[in-house]
Amino acid sequence: MKVEDDANHTWEVRLVDHDRQPATGVLSVTASEVWQQLELSLETLDAPTTFDWSRTAMLEFAATFSESAVIHLDDIRFEDDETVIGVTDKPLTQRINEAEKNRCVRIATAFRQAAADEGSEPSIIVGAFARMMLDEDLDTANRIIVEELRKSSDSNVWSLLHTPLYCRFYYHFSNRCGKHPGRMTPDTEALLLETLWDRTKVKNDIALSRQSTWWLDGSENHDLNAKACNLVSSRIFMDEPDYQDRIYPDYGFGGSYHYGHAGYYGPDVDPTSRHGGGRANLADGLEYNASDHYEAWLDYMKTYFRERAERGFFVECASPGYTKHTLNMVDLVYQYGGDIELRRLVGDFLTLFWAEWAQVSISGVRGGPKTRHHHTVYRNDGAGLIDFHLGGPANAGVWWYWNLINDYKLPPVVWKMALDREGMGRYTYRSRGIGEEENELPRPLGRERSLVVDTDARFLKSTYVTPDYTLGTQMDHPSAVHSHLSISGRWLGMTFSQSPDSRIVPVSLPEGPNKKGQTNPYELEAMYQTVHHERTLILQQSRRWYAVHPEWFPTNADYDQPIGIWIGNDWDRREEEAGWFFVKRGNAYGAIRPVLWDEDHEREHKQKTEGNQVYFNAPEDAPTVKLREDCYTWSEDGTIMCLEDKHSPVIIEAGRAADYSNLNAFKTAVLANAVALYKTVVPGDHILVYTGAAEGAKEITFNTGVSEIPTIGGDPVDYSYPMTFDSPFLTSEYKSGVVRIEYGDEKLQLDFTSA
Repeated sequence: MKVEDDANHTWEVRLVDHDRQPATGVLSVTASEVWQQLELSLETLDAPTTFDWSRTAMLEFAATFSESAVIHLDDIRFEDDETVIGVTDKPLTQRINEAEKNRCVRIATAFRQAAADEGSEPSIIVGAFARMMLDEDLDTANRIIVEELRKSSDSNVWSLLHTPLYCRFYYHFSNRCGKHPGRMTPDTEALLLETLWDRTKVKNDIALSRQSTWWLDGSENHDLNAKACNLVSSRIFMDEPDYQDRIYPDYGFGGSYHYGHAGYYGPDVDPTSRHGGGRANLADGLEYNASDHYEAWLDYMKTYFRERAERGFFVECASPGYTKHTLNMVDLVYQYGGDIELRRLVGDFLTLFWAEWAQVSISGVRGGPKTRHHHTVYRNDGAGLIDFHLGGPANAGVWWYWNLINDYKLPPVVWKMALDREGMGRYTYRSRGIGEEENELPRPLGRERSLVVDTDARFLKSTYVTPDYTLGTQMDHPSAVHSHLSISGRWLGMTFSQSPDSRIVPVSLPEGPNKKGQTNPYELEAMYQTVHHERTLILQQSRRWYAVHPEWFPTNADYDQPIGIWIGNDWDRREEEAGWFFVKRGNAYGAIRPVLWDEDHEREHKQKTEGNQVYFNAPEDAPTVKLREDCYTWSEDGTIMCLEDKHSPVIIEAGRAADYSNLNAFKTAVLANAVALYKTVVPGDHILVYTGAAEGAKEITFNTGVSEIPTIGGDPVDYSYPMTFDSPFLTSEYKSGVVRIEYGDEKLQLDFTSA
């Protein structure tokens, strides 16, 4: 364990057997940032003679820590000499019951911390929400709310915090229909409604509810923010006497009202007359009130969640920055949508979301491909949210408070998958990606600031998952038409269960400041051609690809950059041999092999050709080229393998202690694999052929010179994969809307089809 605190501790230790008999003792723990192994002899515990050591059901620790303490527990086991006699085990039903029993205490503790936070924006307004949840210091809470409401303007209507928070203030504390009436003063409530109307009346354009749910304003999380708030605010106003008969502007100019500018409107058009909208004319000339808008957005949202279950989610896949925002809006629709069918759909979608998360997550870290994963190889997309639902600490911070005030419960099958990674074994999880653009030019009016991704995207997400590591990527069809989000912050590579800091991730190496003026040692803004099969991943910075951007989003050429492989320094062992770099962490091994031809050698031994063929490979030349073993260097801190050639393909091979007794055995197996670059016509453009170390591994061919579909075992990669979700535990045929979740004796079927 590792204890980060300002003092040492004496921990009370309590074991309980299956007959609920306790055995108690004490353990001295030293506060340190260094991992330490602590041992406690069972003979020192005070236990009844009938205590059954072979059937220990629970282990508890009790100690007093400072508020800033962080406790890391890596492994708890019971041993008799060298024989493992048991590992702590708590029945699933007990875990679920305990989480429900202490849920209110965890929530109250978190809201007290939030209420005590006297920091600046945006925490201060969430602190006011916390005070009202606690029914404490209501005068201060009302004052803060009024001050914040008065700051509202068109410049912050796209805030990911304010409008959904104001909707929650209403449904929890309004005197008309709040869960806790009387905590918000009438004057505060009146200003809240006035501000909500001002923030939503223009963006809540009924014409947008009639468009495809794959027409995304600005970005995916901002789009759902706007449309979820349109639904919920319409529901609020249709029951408010002073607002229910008001007519919305419904300009019909297209999406993204006040999201920057829409460009040039044309001659003799006053930009102020467009109210921040686009250049379309989608209005039908009729008048609509809040009830009309609510019904329109209700139908839209039902379609939205059905289609995500049918095709996959999200474009901002597993983004550590944006997942919490997107789920915030999903929760807003779930809690306050006001319709039984919609609530069932969204509740099932949340279950699907967390079941999908559980397919690729080990030790709380999500593996597999991610998008909009900016600036760092670290950070998690959803662990801080699901922790609470699994009985962990509550977080009432600015971007997480909403997760504590809903009534969603994880079903037992998701609990089981999230907690029993060892039992799930090893498998490949594949799923369809989304986010390929429609490639329609000129872009339809009104979509100046939108993604248009109503397509059967040719993206295939593939991850090999084991109890000890994950290895995965998203494979893109070479002819795919990318959107400005599908290329953003792409994460792929390998995670290790023993440490969240142990990862193997390709990164770009900036040669100067980015567009924000920041100078970072690495970035994740690069595009890769990849192929993945079980324990083997091959990647190469894409030589070319195509994207259609909304006209506001700059197309730039800085994706063609120096490339490195981020490795970090959190390893038990790291070794280099024969052009390969090997690492070990816990029970997992990784091997990395940049591949580059020996150009000097090949040119020296090239057969002479004549005429127009003088620059081509000769038919009499050897079919393969000599490979170099010195085609990379290390960053100054030793954390990044820097490729000499930015277009070198890189092989990543993974292994487990369950398959190889030690690192040397893994190395021997990997080094026995042939790595070959086959010549084509032009020197320097090659076909990489490689077969991994696993028993039954398939031969992979990978064209490093042009954009071509790789083959696995002779078969081209099928980017139009027939399954939306496909693992031994989560399956759904593409566009069927029927999802099956199964693990052990727990089974669940989710039906997203139209009634």
